[in-house]
Amino acid sequence: MTVGLVVDIKGDTSNLDSALGKSKGQVGGLGGAMSALAGPVGIAAAGVGVAVVAIGAMTKAASEDRDEQAKLEKAIEAAGAATATSTAEVEEAIAAGQEKAFTDSETRAGLEHLITATGDMKQANKLLALSQDVARKAGVDLETASKAVAKAHAGNTGALAKLLPGMKKQANATDTMAEAARIASGQADLYAKSSAGMAARGADSFAEIGESIGEVFLPVLDAVLPVLLPIIKQFGVLIKAILPVLIPLVKLMSTGLSVAVTVLSKIVGWIIKLISWLSKAISQIGRFLDSINPFKGISLPSLPFLSSASASSAVGTRATSRAGGSSAGVTINVQGAIDPEATARQIRRILAGHAIRTGSGSPAV
Repeated sequence: MTVGLVVDIKGDTSNLDSALGKSKGQVGGLGGAMSALAGPVGIAAAGVGVAVVAIGAMTKAASEDRDEQAKLEKAIEAAGAATATSTAEVEEAIAAGQEKAFTDSETRAGLEHLITATGDMKQANKLLALSQDVARKAGVDLETASKAVAKAHAGNTGALAKLLPGMKKQANATDTMAEAARIASGQADLYAKSSAGMAARGADSFAEIGESIGEVFLPVLDAVLPVLLPIIKQFGVLIKAILPVLIPLVKLMSTGLSVAVTVLSKIVGWIIKLISWLSKAISQIGRFLDSINPFKGISLPSLPFLSSASASSAVGTRATSRAGGSSAGVTINVQGAIDPEATARQIRRILAGHAIRTGSGSPAV
């Protein structure tokens, strides 16, 4: 039940109205300010989230770039091609490759195979230019083209011939390189000037900016990760030590739960059966009581004196004569009485008066 309270203020309420209006305006202003503040806060939070993700991606790219550099340096050292200028020559090759729409990663992968095959940085760079033309001519990645050129330099021309159909077999590796250059000449520069090439160069430039930003955060990772990794490792050791203890406990708990479920299922089944039995028993008892009811099928007459009519009684008599005129009867009509004892007394008085008038004995009531 809801109870409401209505306060009727009479008199001059202008001050109250003014105060309420001001408070409403202040609350509305606060709400508006909060709404206005929610926008910049939400945008700032979203911006922070995007920035964290972006920095993570840029740092990852910078880390991968550093790993590629280290891998190429190892290959150069292994091939005996490391010199005082080899690092600068690699950077020049990467810059030249980017002008032809090849990423630094693609250039490093190609150089690695060519350095291993030639053992000389300058010769590897010359073969790299050929590999770039072959890659664009054949429509393959630079690493695949560099592998084919490296094999041809070693005398196995099969892979290069597959990339350049129509290339004739030559007497030596030098002639093979010249024939390949004749077929694929200028293809790398042609692609770099196309729409696809310029789009690739633009995307690579943005990627390089991201790597440069990521390099700033690499020292942070280098300082933090050596500390975090042992902690993570020890945490893993701790889990491995705990698991042999936890697994049997979990199995015991599972077994106990299974037993509890089984017992509960049986109890629920028993309760359902008991309820069903009680329902049937109550139904049987009801049918039995109905069968022995002595008043079953008897229709009781209406008793006017039990009605809710007026408390006043109207009792009347009418004498009747039986056939032969030897006896008389009295008919009594009782209407509207609600007190059975008072009605009975009135009946006795009427019967007594009737007996006096007729000279008959007073009947028993």
